[in-house]
Amino acid sequence: MRIKIVYDEGEVTKEDVSEIERFLNRLNIHYEWIKLSQNNLVDIGDSDYIIVVGGDRLILRTLLSLPDKSIPLVSLNGRRSKGFLSISGVENLPEVVKEIIRGNYSVENRIRLSAMANNSILPPALNELAIFSKYSGKLIRYTLTINGEFIWRDNADGVIIATPTGSTAHALSAGGPIIKDGDVFAIVPVNSLIPTHKPIITSSSNTIIIDDLRPNEDILIIDGQIRHPINSETVIIRKADHDAKFLRLRIDVGSDFDRRLARRAGSQTITASLEDLPPSAKLVYKVLEYEGPLTTREIISKTGLPPRTVRYAINLLIDKRLVVKRHFDRDARVSVYSINI
Repeated sequence: MRIKIVYDEGEVTKEDVSEIERFLNRLNIHYEWIKLSQNNLVDIGDSDYIIVVGGDRLILRTLLSLPDKSIPLVSLNGRRSKGFLSISGVENLPEVVKEIIRGNYSVENRIRLSAMANNSILPPALNELAIFSKYSGKLIRYTLTINGEFIWRDNADGVIIATPTGSTAHALSAGGPIIKDGDVFAIVPVNSLIPTHKPIITSSSNTIIIDDLRPNEDILIIDGQIRHPINSETVIIRKADHDAKFLRLRIDVGSDFDRRLARRAGSQTITASLEDLPPSAKLVYKVLEYEGPLTTREIISKTGLPPRTVRYAINLLIDKRLVVKRHFDRDARVSVYSINI
């Protein structure tokens, strides 16, 4: 068995590396560590399995580094980041490998999007392709056709074409639907000037053409990771030839995708989890829900609660797995708290 472990800075400790290597060496498993930072894509090469240790951005960068391969992938939370698609944490990597050896897993295929722009085929997207103006605050003008059928002309802040996986990401924040199951794409206009232009669901077998763009004025953003200038009038979008393959273990080694999808959609489970908590914890949760990720000092400022009460509330929310703690990107000494989605 050949395994490649993709990680980023701070996602694994020296102790993690030592323990993982001892375990893999004991089982005579061939492994390779690949450091994949935010600013680079590398040729990952061939492998039987890929284990990604980190958040969703690292998963996206890993898949962008695999444009013409469908290697089964396992996503694990790192020491700094948690991912929507993760099945467990890096501390459980040995248990995950054991289950893979036993064949105690299923393979979940997730479709990807392929775009052709400037006569070049770009790396496929797991979440979405988004077209926006290069200039902040400026509208784009485009024509949408599907399989040669004219749909509309539009003036908008942008347009997003999302997969079912990406329907819970950028497209959702722009007013798109959540696609639970289905071999389809969502086309979501962003702040269209025409009120009747609403999100469209179309089969992934269809060809989507975004036309009549202004050359050299717009950009194509792939999974929020690659910004590709568009110097032509047309972008052609199809289903990618290679799906993303995720391993799903048949034992519970961590939180599952459906539970987190329910959280993102606004499940009643969250309300039930909050009922038994004191008012201070409920207030902190609601502040994080509306404000987004905050430091302890920011939570104290926005809630008006004493520091000791805020720290107690945060610990309760973490214990309930309603809130997660991460390191602040610009200062690893500072912790940031956010809703666990």
